[in-house]
Amino acid sequence: RQKMKFKGWQMVYTGMMMEFSVVGFIFYCFPLMFSALERDLGATQSQLSGALSLWFISSAIASIFLGRLLDKFSIKKIMMIGGVIFSLGLFSISFVQSSFNLLLIYATLLAIGGPALGNLSVTKLVANWFESNAGMALGIAAIGISFSGVVLPILVDPLIEMIGWRNVYMVFGLIVIFLLIPTVRYFVIDTPEEIGQHKDNLPDQPAPDSSQGLLGIKDFFKHRIFWIISLAFAFQFLAMGGVLLHLPLHSENQGFLETWTILGLPIKQTVFAYSFAAFGGVVGKVFFGYLMDRLRPNIPVMIMMAMQSIGIFGLTLIDSYLFFTMFCFVFGLGFGGAMVLMSACFLKAFGSQNLGSVRGVSAMLIVPVQPIGMVLVGTAFDLNLYLESFLLMGAITLIGFAIGSRIVIR
Repeated sequence: RQKMKFKGWQMVYTGMMMEFSVVGFIFYCFPLMFSALERDLGATQSQLSGALSLWFISSAIASIFLGRLLDKFSIKKIMMIGGVIFSLGLFSISFVQSSFNLLLIYATLLAIGGPALGNLSVTKLVANWFESNAGMALGIAAIGISFSGVVLPILVDPLIEMIGWRNVYMVFGLIVIFLLIPTVRYFVIDTPEEIGQHKDNLPDQPAPDSSQGLLGIKDFFKHRIFWIISLAFAFQFLAMGGVLLHLPLHSENQGFLETWTILGLPIKQTVFAYSFAAFGGVVGKVFFGYLMDRLRPNIPVMIMMAMQSIGIFGLTLIDSYLFFTMFCFVFGLGFGGAMVLMSACFLKAFGSQNLGSVRGVSAMLIVPVQPIGMVLVGTAFDLNLYLESFLLMGAITLIGFAIGSRIVIR
């Protein structure tokens, strides 16, 4: 009888596809809609930044419950239900008539459906299939997050001009219904044991740590390492979100207004710089995933924080387009490693059996902090103080660097 091919990498590539779509549709494409949303809905820059802030806060609350469900029930079923909810959110956006309705959809349907179809479920799924190579596997799966920022802005920006932003969201919803949900249905397998396989495709598995049973929500708060990991990445995400969300507007204010034609597609300098930062994120995910499997956890975390900070300072202070794009790439290298490193740190500290729960509980600390950067920078744009706010984001990343240096997992 022929031995079945190891299915772990199938989970990784399926997860990559989900990450690409969820983060791309919610985050990377949203700033491209700002001008149209301001015109059609009468929304302000602060309100539009607030939509993502509400999404982060609401998804944090949802993740507490979703993480627990993922540790107890079928990941596949949760992803499929999440896909239905996510598609309803996308369809709903195409019909909104006010900024309040937009905020409401981001705070409900997208906040529940996004994590259930995307990162929270994908992280748990990959951790079920990998242990010794978990850093690399998580990094490859998370490539979808940044790769969406490379590809989707270039494709969606001209599409907005061709069919309008409302129809673009309709297309997003159809993609979820007819492509993503069927992919989950036919390719996702919750654990290797279901089909007689083993983690990492290794028959000799390390003995499970008997001290790491399924922890209660209150138990995580008793561990010092939980607080260190959560706070380090809270500051990192705060700074990253504030800069990345407003990077296209910053590019315009710097005077990078030319439009190139590449392969027949009109590519704005602002969109190219935005995509190039996301490309740095693609490289960063694999690079830091590799480092995480080979070094003490605090080392990759410190390198990642340093790159993000250097990138932010550079793209804020430089007015040459060539150097501007280079610092966008360095910024991307840094923030690209964040989600991978955070998940890998929690995996090493609490085991795969608690990963869904600890990720959900950590959101209680990380997510209330994360939107501060978006709202602060969005308000600073309205007050014409955004350069100062960008420099503040670079300094805040260094706080994450200092806290991250204390991540020691025994």
